[in-house]
Amino acid sequence: MVAALLLLPWPVWLLRREDPSLAGFPLAVHRGGRVVALCPWARRLGVREGMPLEVARARVAGLRLLPYPPQGEAAWRGLLQELYRLTPRVEALAPGKALLALDDLPLARSLAQGYRARVGVAPWREVALLAAWASREGEVRLVEEGREGEFLDRLPLYLLRGVGLSPEGLERLRLLGLRRVGEVRRFHPQQLLAYLREGKALLPFLFGPWRREVARLPEEEGVGVWASLDPPAEADRGLFRHLAQGLAKRLLPRAAGRLEVVALAGGLLFRGEDWPKRPLREEEEIYLALVRAFGRSGALGLPLEEVRVRAHGLVRPALQEGLFRRGGEGLAPLLARFPGALLRAEVVDPGALVPEQGFRYRPWEVEDAALPFTPPGGLRRGEAPVGGLPGPAEGGAPAGPLAGRGAVVAP
Repeated sequence: MVAALLLLPWPVWLLRREDPSLAGFPLAVHRGGRVVALCPWARRLGVREGMPLEVARARVAGLRLLPYPPQGEAAWRGLLQELYRLTPRVEALAPGKALLALDDLPLARSLAQGYRARVGVAPWREVALLAAWASREGEVRLVEEGREGEFLDRLPLYLLRGVGLSPEGLERLRLLGLRRVGEVRRFHPQQLLAYLREGKALLPFLFGPWRREVARLPEEEGVGVWASLDPPAEADRGLFRHLAQGLAKRLLPRAAGRLEVVALAGGLLFRGEDWPKRPLREEEEIYLALVRAFGRSGALGLPLEEVRVRAHGLVRPALQEGLFRRGGEGLAPLLARFPGALLRAEVVDPGALVPEQGFRYRPWEVEDAALPFTPPGGLRRGEAPVGGLPGPAEGGAPAGPLAGRGAVVAP
């Protein structure tokens, strides 16, 4: 049997799971200044997706407006791993929507009650999805084999919204006086394609062919290290250093895009993740990411029995090699042909009232290529002013405290 699991809207379900007190208020989730998800209660009060926050607040006085949870993607992956422990056949369709291959109906009921999810069970995946949309939170809708047509014919037409029917398409079907899915199934498929823009997406659900197979959940490539603590002890800097050093050795020559920490304390599992701004490769970077991920796990201060660290999103960084082996190797032909192509700006008087009178330009030497900020003596002696004022010998500005103590590179 195929079980369809719906936890929609996903950000609303996730926020309410983390804070059950939100269930007593109309809730909307915003991102980028607009509403992107909302609960059915808020929808009945007039809030819609895409609505600006000011309009949503004015529409519903007691509306709870919360930002999109940053941990939404990580929480969805964690939930898929929980489902994977029940069955390897787990296919993620979208955040909050998944298909499972189950042989036990009581297990489907446990999923519905434990996650407060809508679950549909049927021999076919398309029928199971429609059964899930027809169920309520915490309940299972079962469609037995051989009774799929009877089930579809009784469904209200608006339930097709969950499998691709747009609000405009629903209104067009209602203009024809249609109210049930069975009335739409009397149409020829070509008629439906010609009448509805989204008809192609609806055909497999209404007319088939239906499918039984559920894909396996792909296992993400990664490397990991672990440490067992006997007797149990709290996490400290030495533990994190030990794990970071071991993971850095196992990563080479690759880098990781995500770090996951799983800690076992008192028989309970605590999980935390960290998404660095750039791929992790060095031991110090891994150590800092490990500390951040462990801080998010909620296991700080607990006596730990075991800590596992796993790096995901492995990539092999590409290195850009230089065009020339030695500094200045490519500058010699350039300066020989264009002597004034590159210049150096030498500070003459840093306290000059007019900035343009506080420096002078000198030609760039090939020897200076490997030393952008050269010490004294890196410039060739001689007067070759190109910009600014001449030196003191020519009646220009006197040398300031920074004169002769280095040069600032200017293209």
